[in-house]
Amino acid sequence: MRAYIAQVVTRSGAVRTMEVVAENDQVATSIARRNGRVLSLRRKSQFRLGKALSPAERQIFFTRLSAMLASRVGTSDALRLIRDTFSGKIKEVAGRLLNFVESGEDLAGAFQKVGSPDFPEATVALISAGSRSGETWRAIKDAADLEYQLASVKKGASSGLLVGIGSFIFAGLTIVVSTLYVGPKIMESPLMKAMPSDAVDIGWVNTTAAVIGYIMAVLMVVALGMWGLASIGRKLVPVRADELILRIPYYKDLILARNNYITLYGLSLLVKSGVRTEEALRLTADGAPPGALQRDLRNAAHAVRIGRPWAQALQTFHPTDRAALTSAVDREQIANTLDNLARQYRDLYAQRLASFVPLLNMLSALFLSLAGGILFAQSILPMLMASPDLLG
Repeated sequence: MRAYIAQVVTRSGAVRTMEVVAENDQVATSIARRNGRVLSLRRKSQFRLGKALSPAERQIFFTRLSAMLASRVGTSDALRLIRDTFSGKIKEVAGRLLNFVESGEDLAGAFQKVGSPDFPEATVALISAGSRSGETWRAIKDAADLEYQLASVKKGASSGLLVGIGSFIFAGLTIVVSTLYVGPKIMESPLMKAMPSDAVDIGWVNTTAAVIGYIMAVLMVVALGMWGLASIGRKLVPVRADELILRIPYYKDLILARNNYITLYGLSLLVKSGVRTEEALRLTADGAPPGALQRDLRNAAHAVRIGRPWAQALQTFHPTDRAALTSAVDREQIANTLDNLARQYRDLYAQRLASFVPLLNMLSALFLSLAGGILFAQSILPMLMASPDLLG
């Protein structure tokens, strides 16, 4: 998809500049013609110098927009009012959304086209999932709530994550340099060579350093493997990758819980709005990211079609979650159960994210302390071992 800037003469005679996203020039011109006579059309540069919409600005924007939509203010009117009454980045983003809406997009589609970095991928997915029920205002409000909840968790997570990874790498480098450079240099010094062969023995230090180094290497390989499984693996073989992730405690919640929340949230809104269960499952599966949960939703829709209990097809869920869904006797109970399960996954993701960085920092501090001990043993310990012979 390409972005275009079009100048259009509207039916009132005014000249308006609008942004259009389309596959090619012809489609872009056709979209722009819906708003009047096209004067010019040019490709928009994808290089952006301006800053993105900040989390605080996004909270203000979501709050104002959802309040107006909930009060039955038209989407175009709400966006136009925000554009005309705000300044800075909020004004710019509201104007871009308004251009897409006036070009024929629904609001969820407009959010998708503006996309990152102004609207994170998870936020857009949540709004898209909720908009299928017809309550876009509620989806926007819940997206704001999700961002607010995770903001405090992520506030220190990014810096803490960098510190933890940096400390771990520094510890590994310290051990390598101590063992391969500092230790040999000291042992090859004239003073150490003059000592009896049994006076200075740091072989156990080298063995300890090698064991710690191997442990760190294994941990790093495992971490890279998990990263590859969550990123590359879920793109190439999403179902198989999800099945492997589900077997790893703690890690599965960190990787899958957020997507589970978004998917179940959209499904609960669809059921609550009166959509048939089979249709709600099918729509949710179509909008879910590829993986085990999407497969389960399609199996559940098939189970409804043939008259079997659909909750039992959701194999990625815990047995207690499936039992709760099976026990729901009407649409309202099903919707409430799905909503509770969705919020359970949201809270679980926040908890895992909040505990991951302290765990990483604690592990890094441990190896950093061991690396300091190895450095001491390689540089100072030989001197201490040789001191009795020197004094004698």
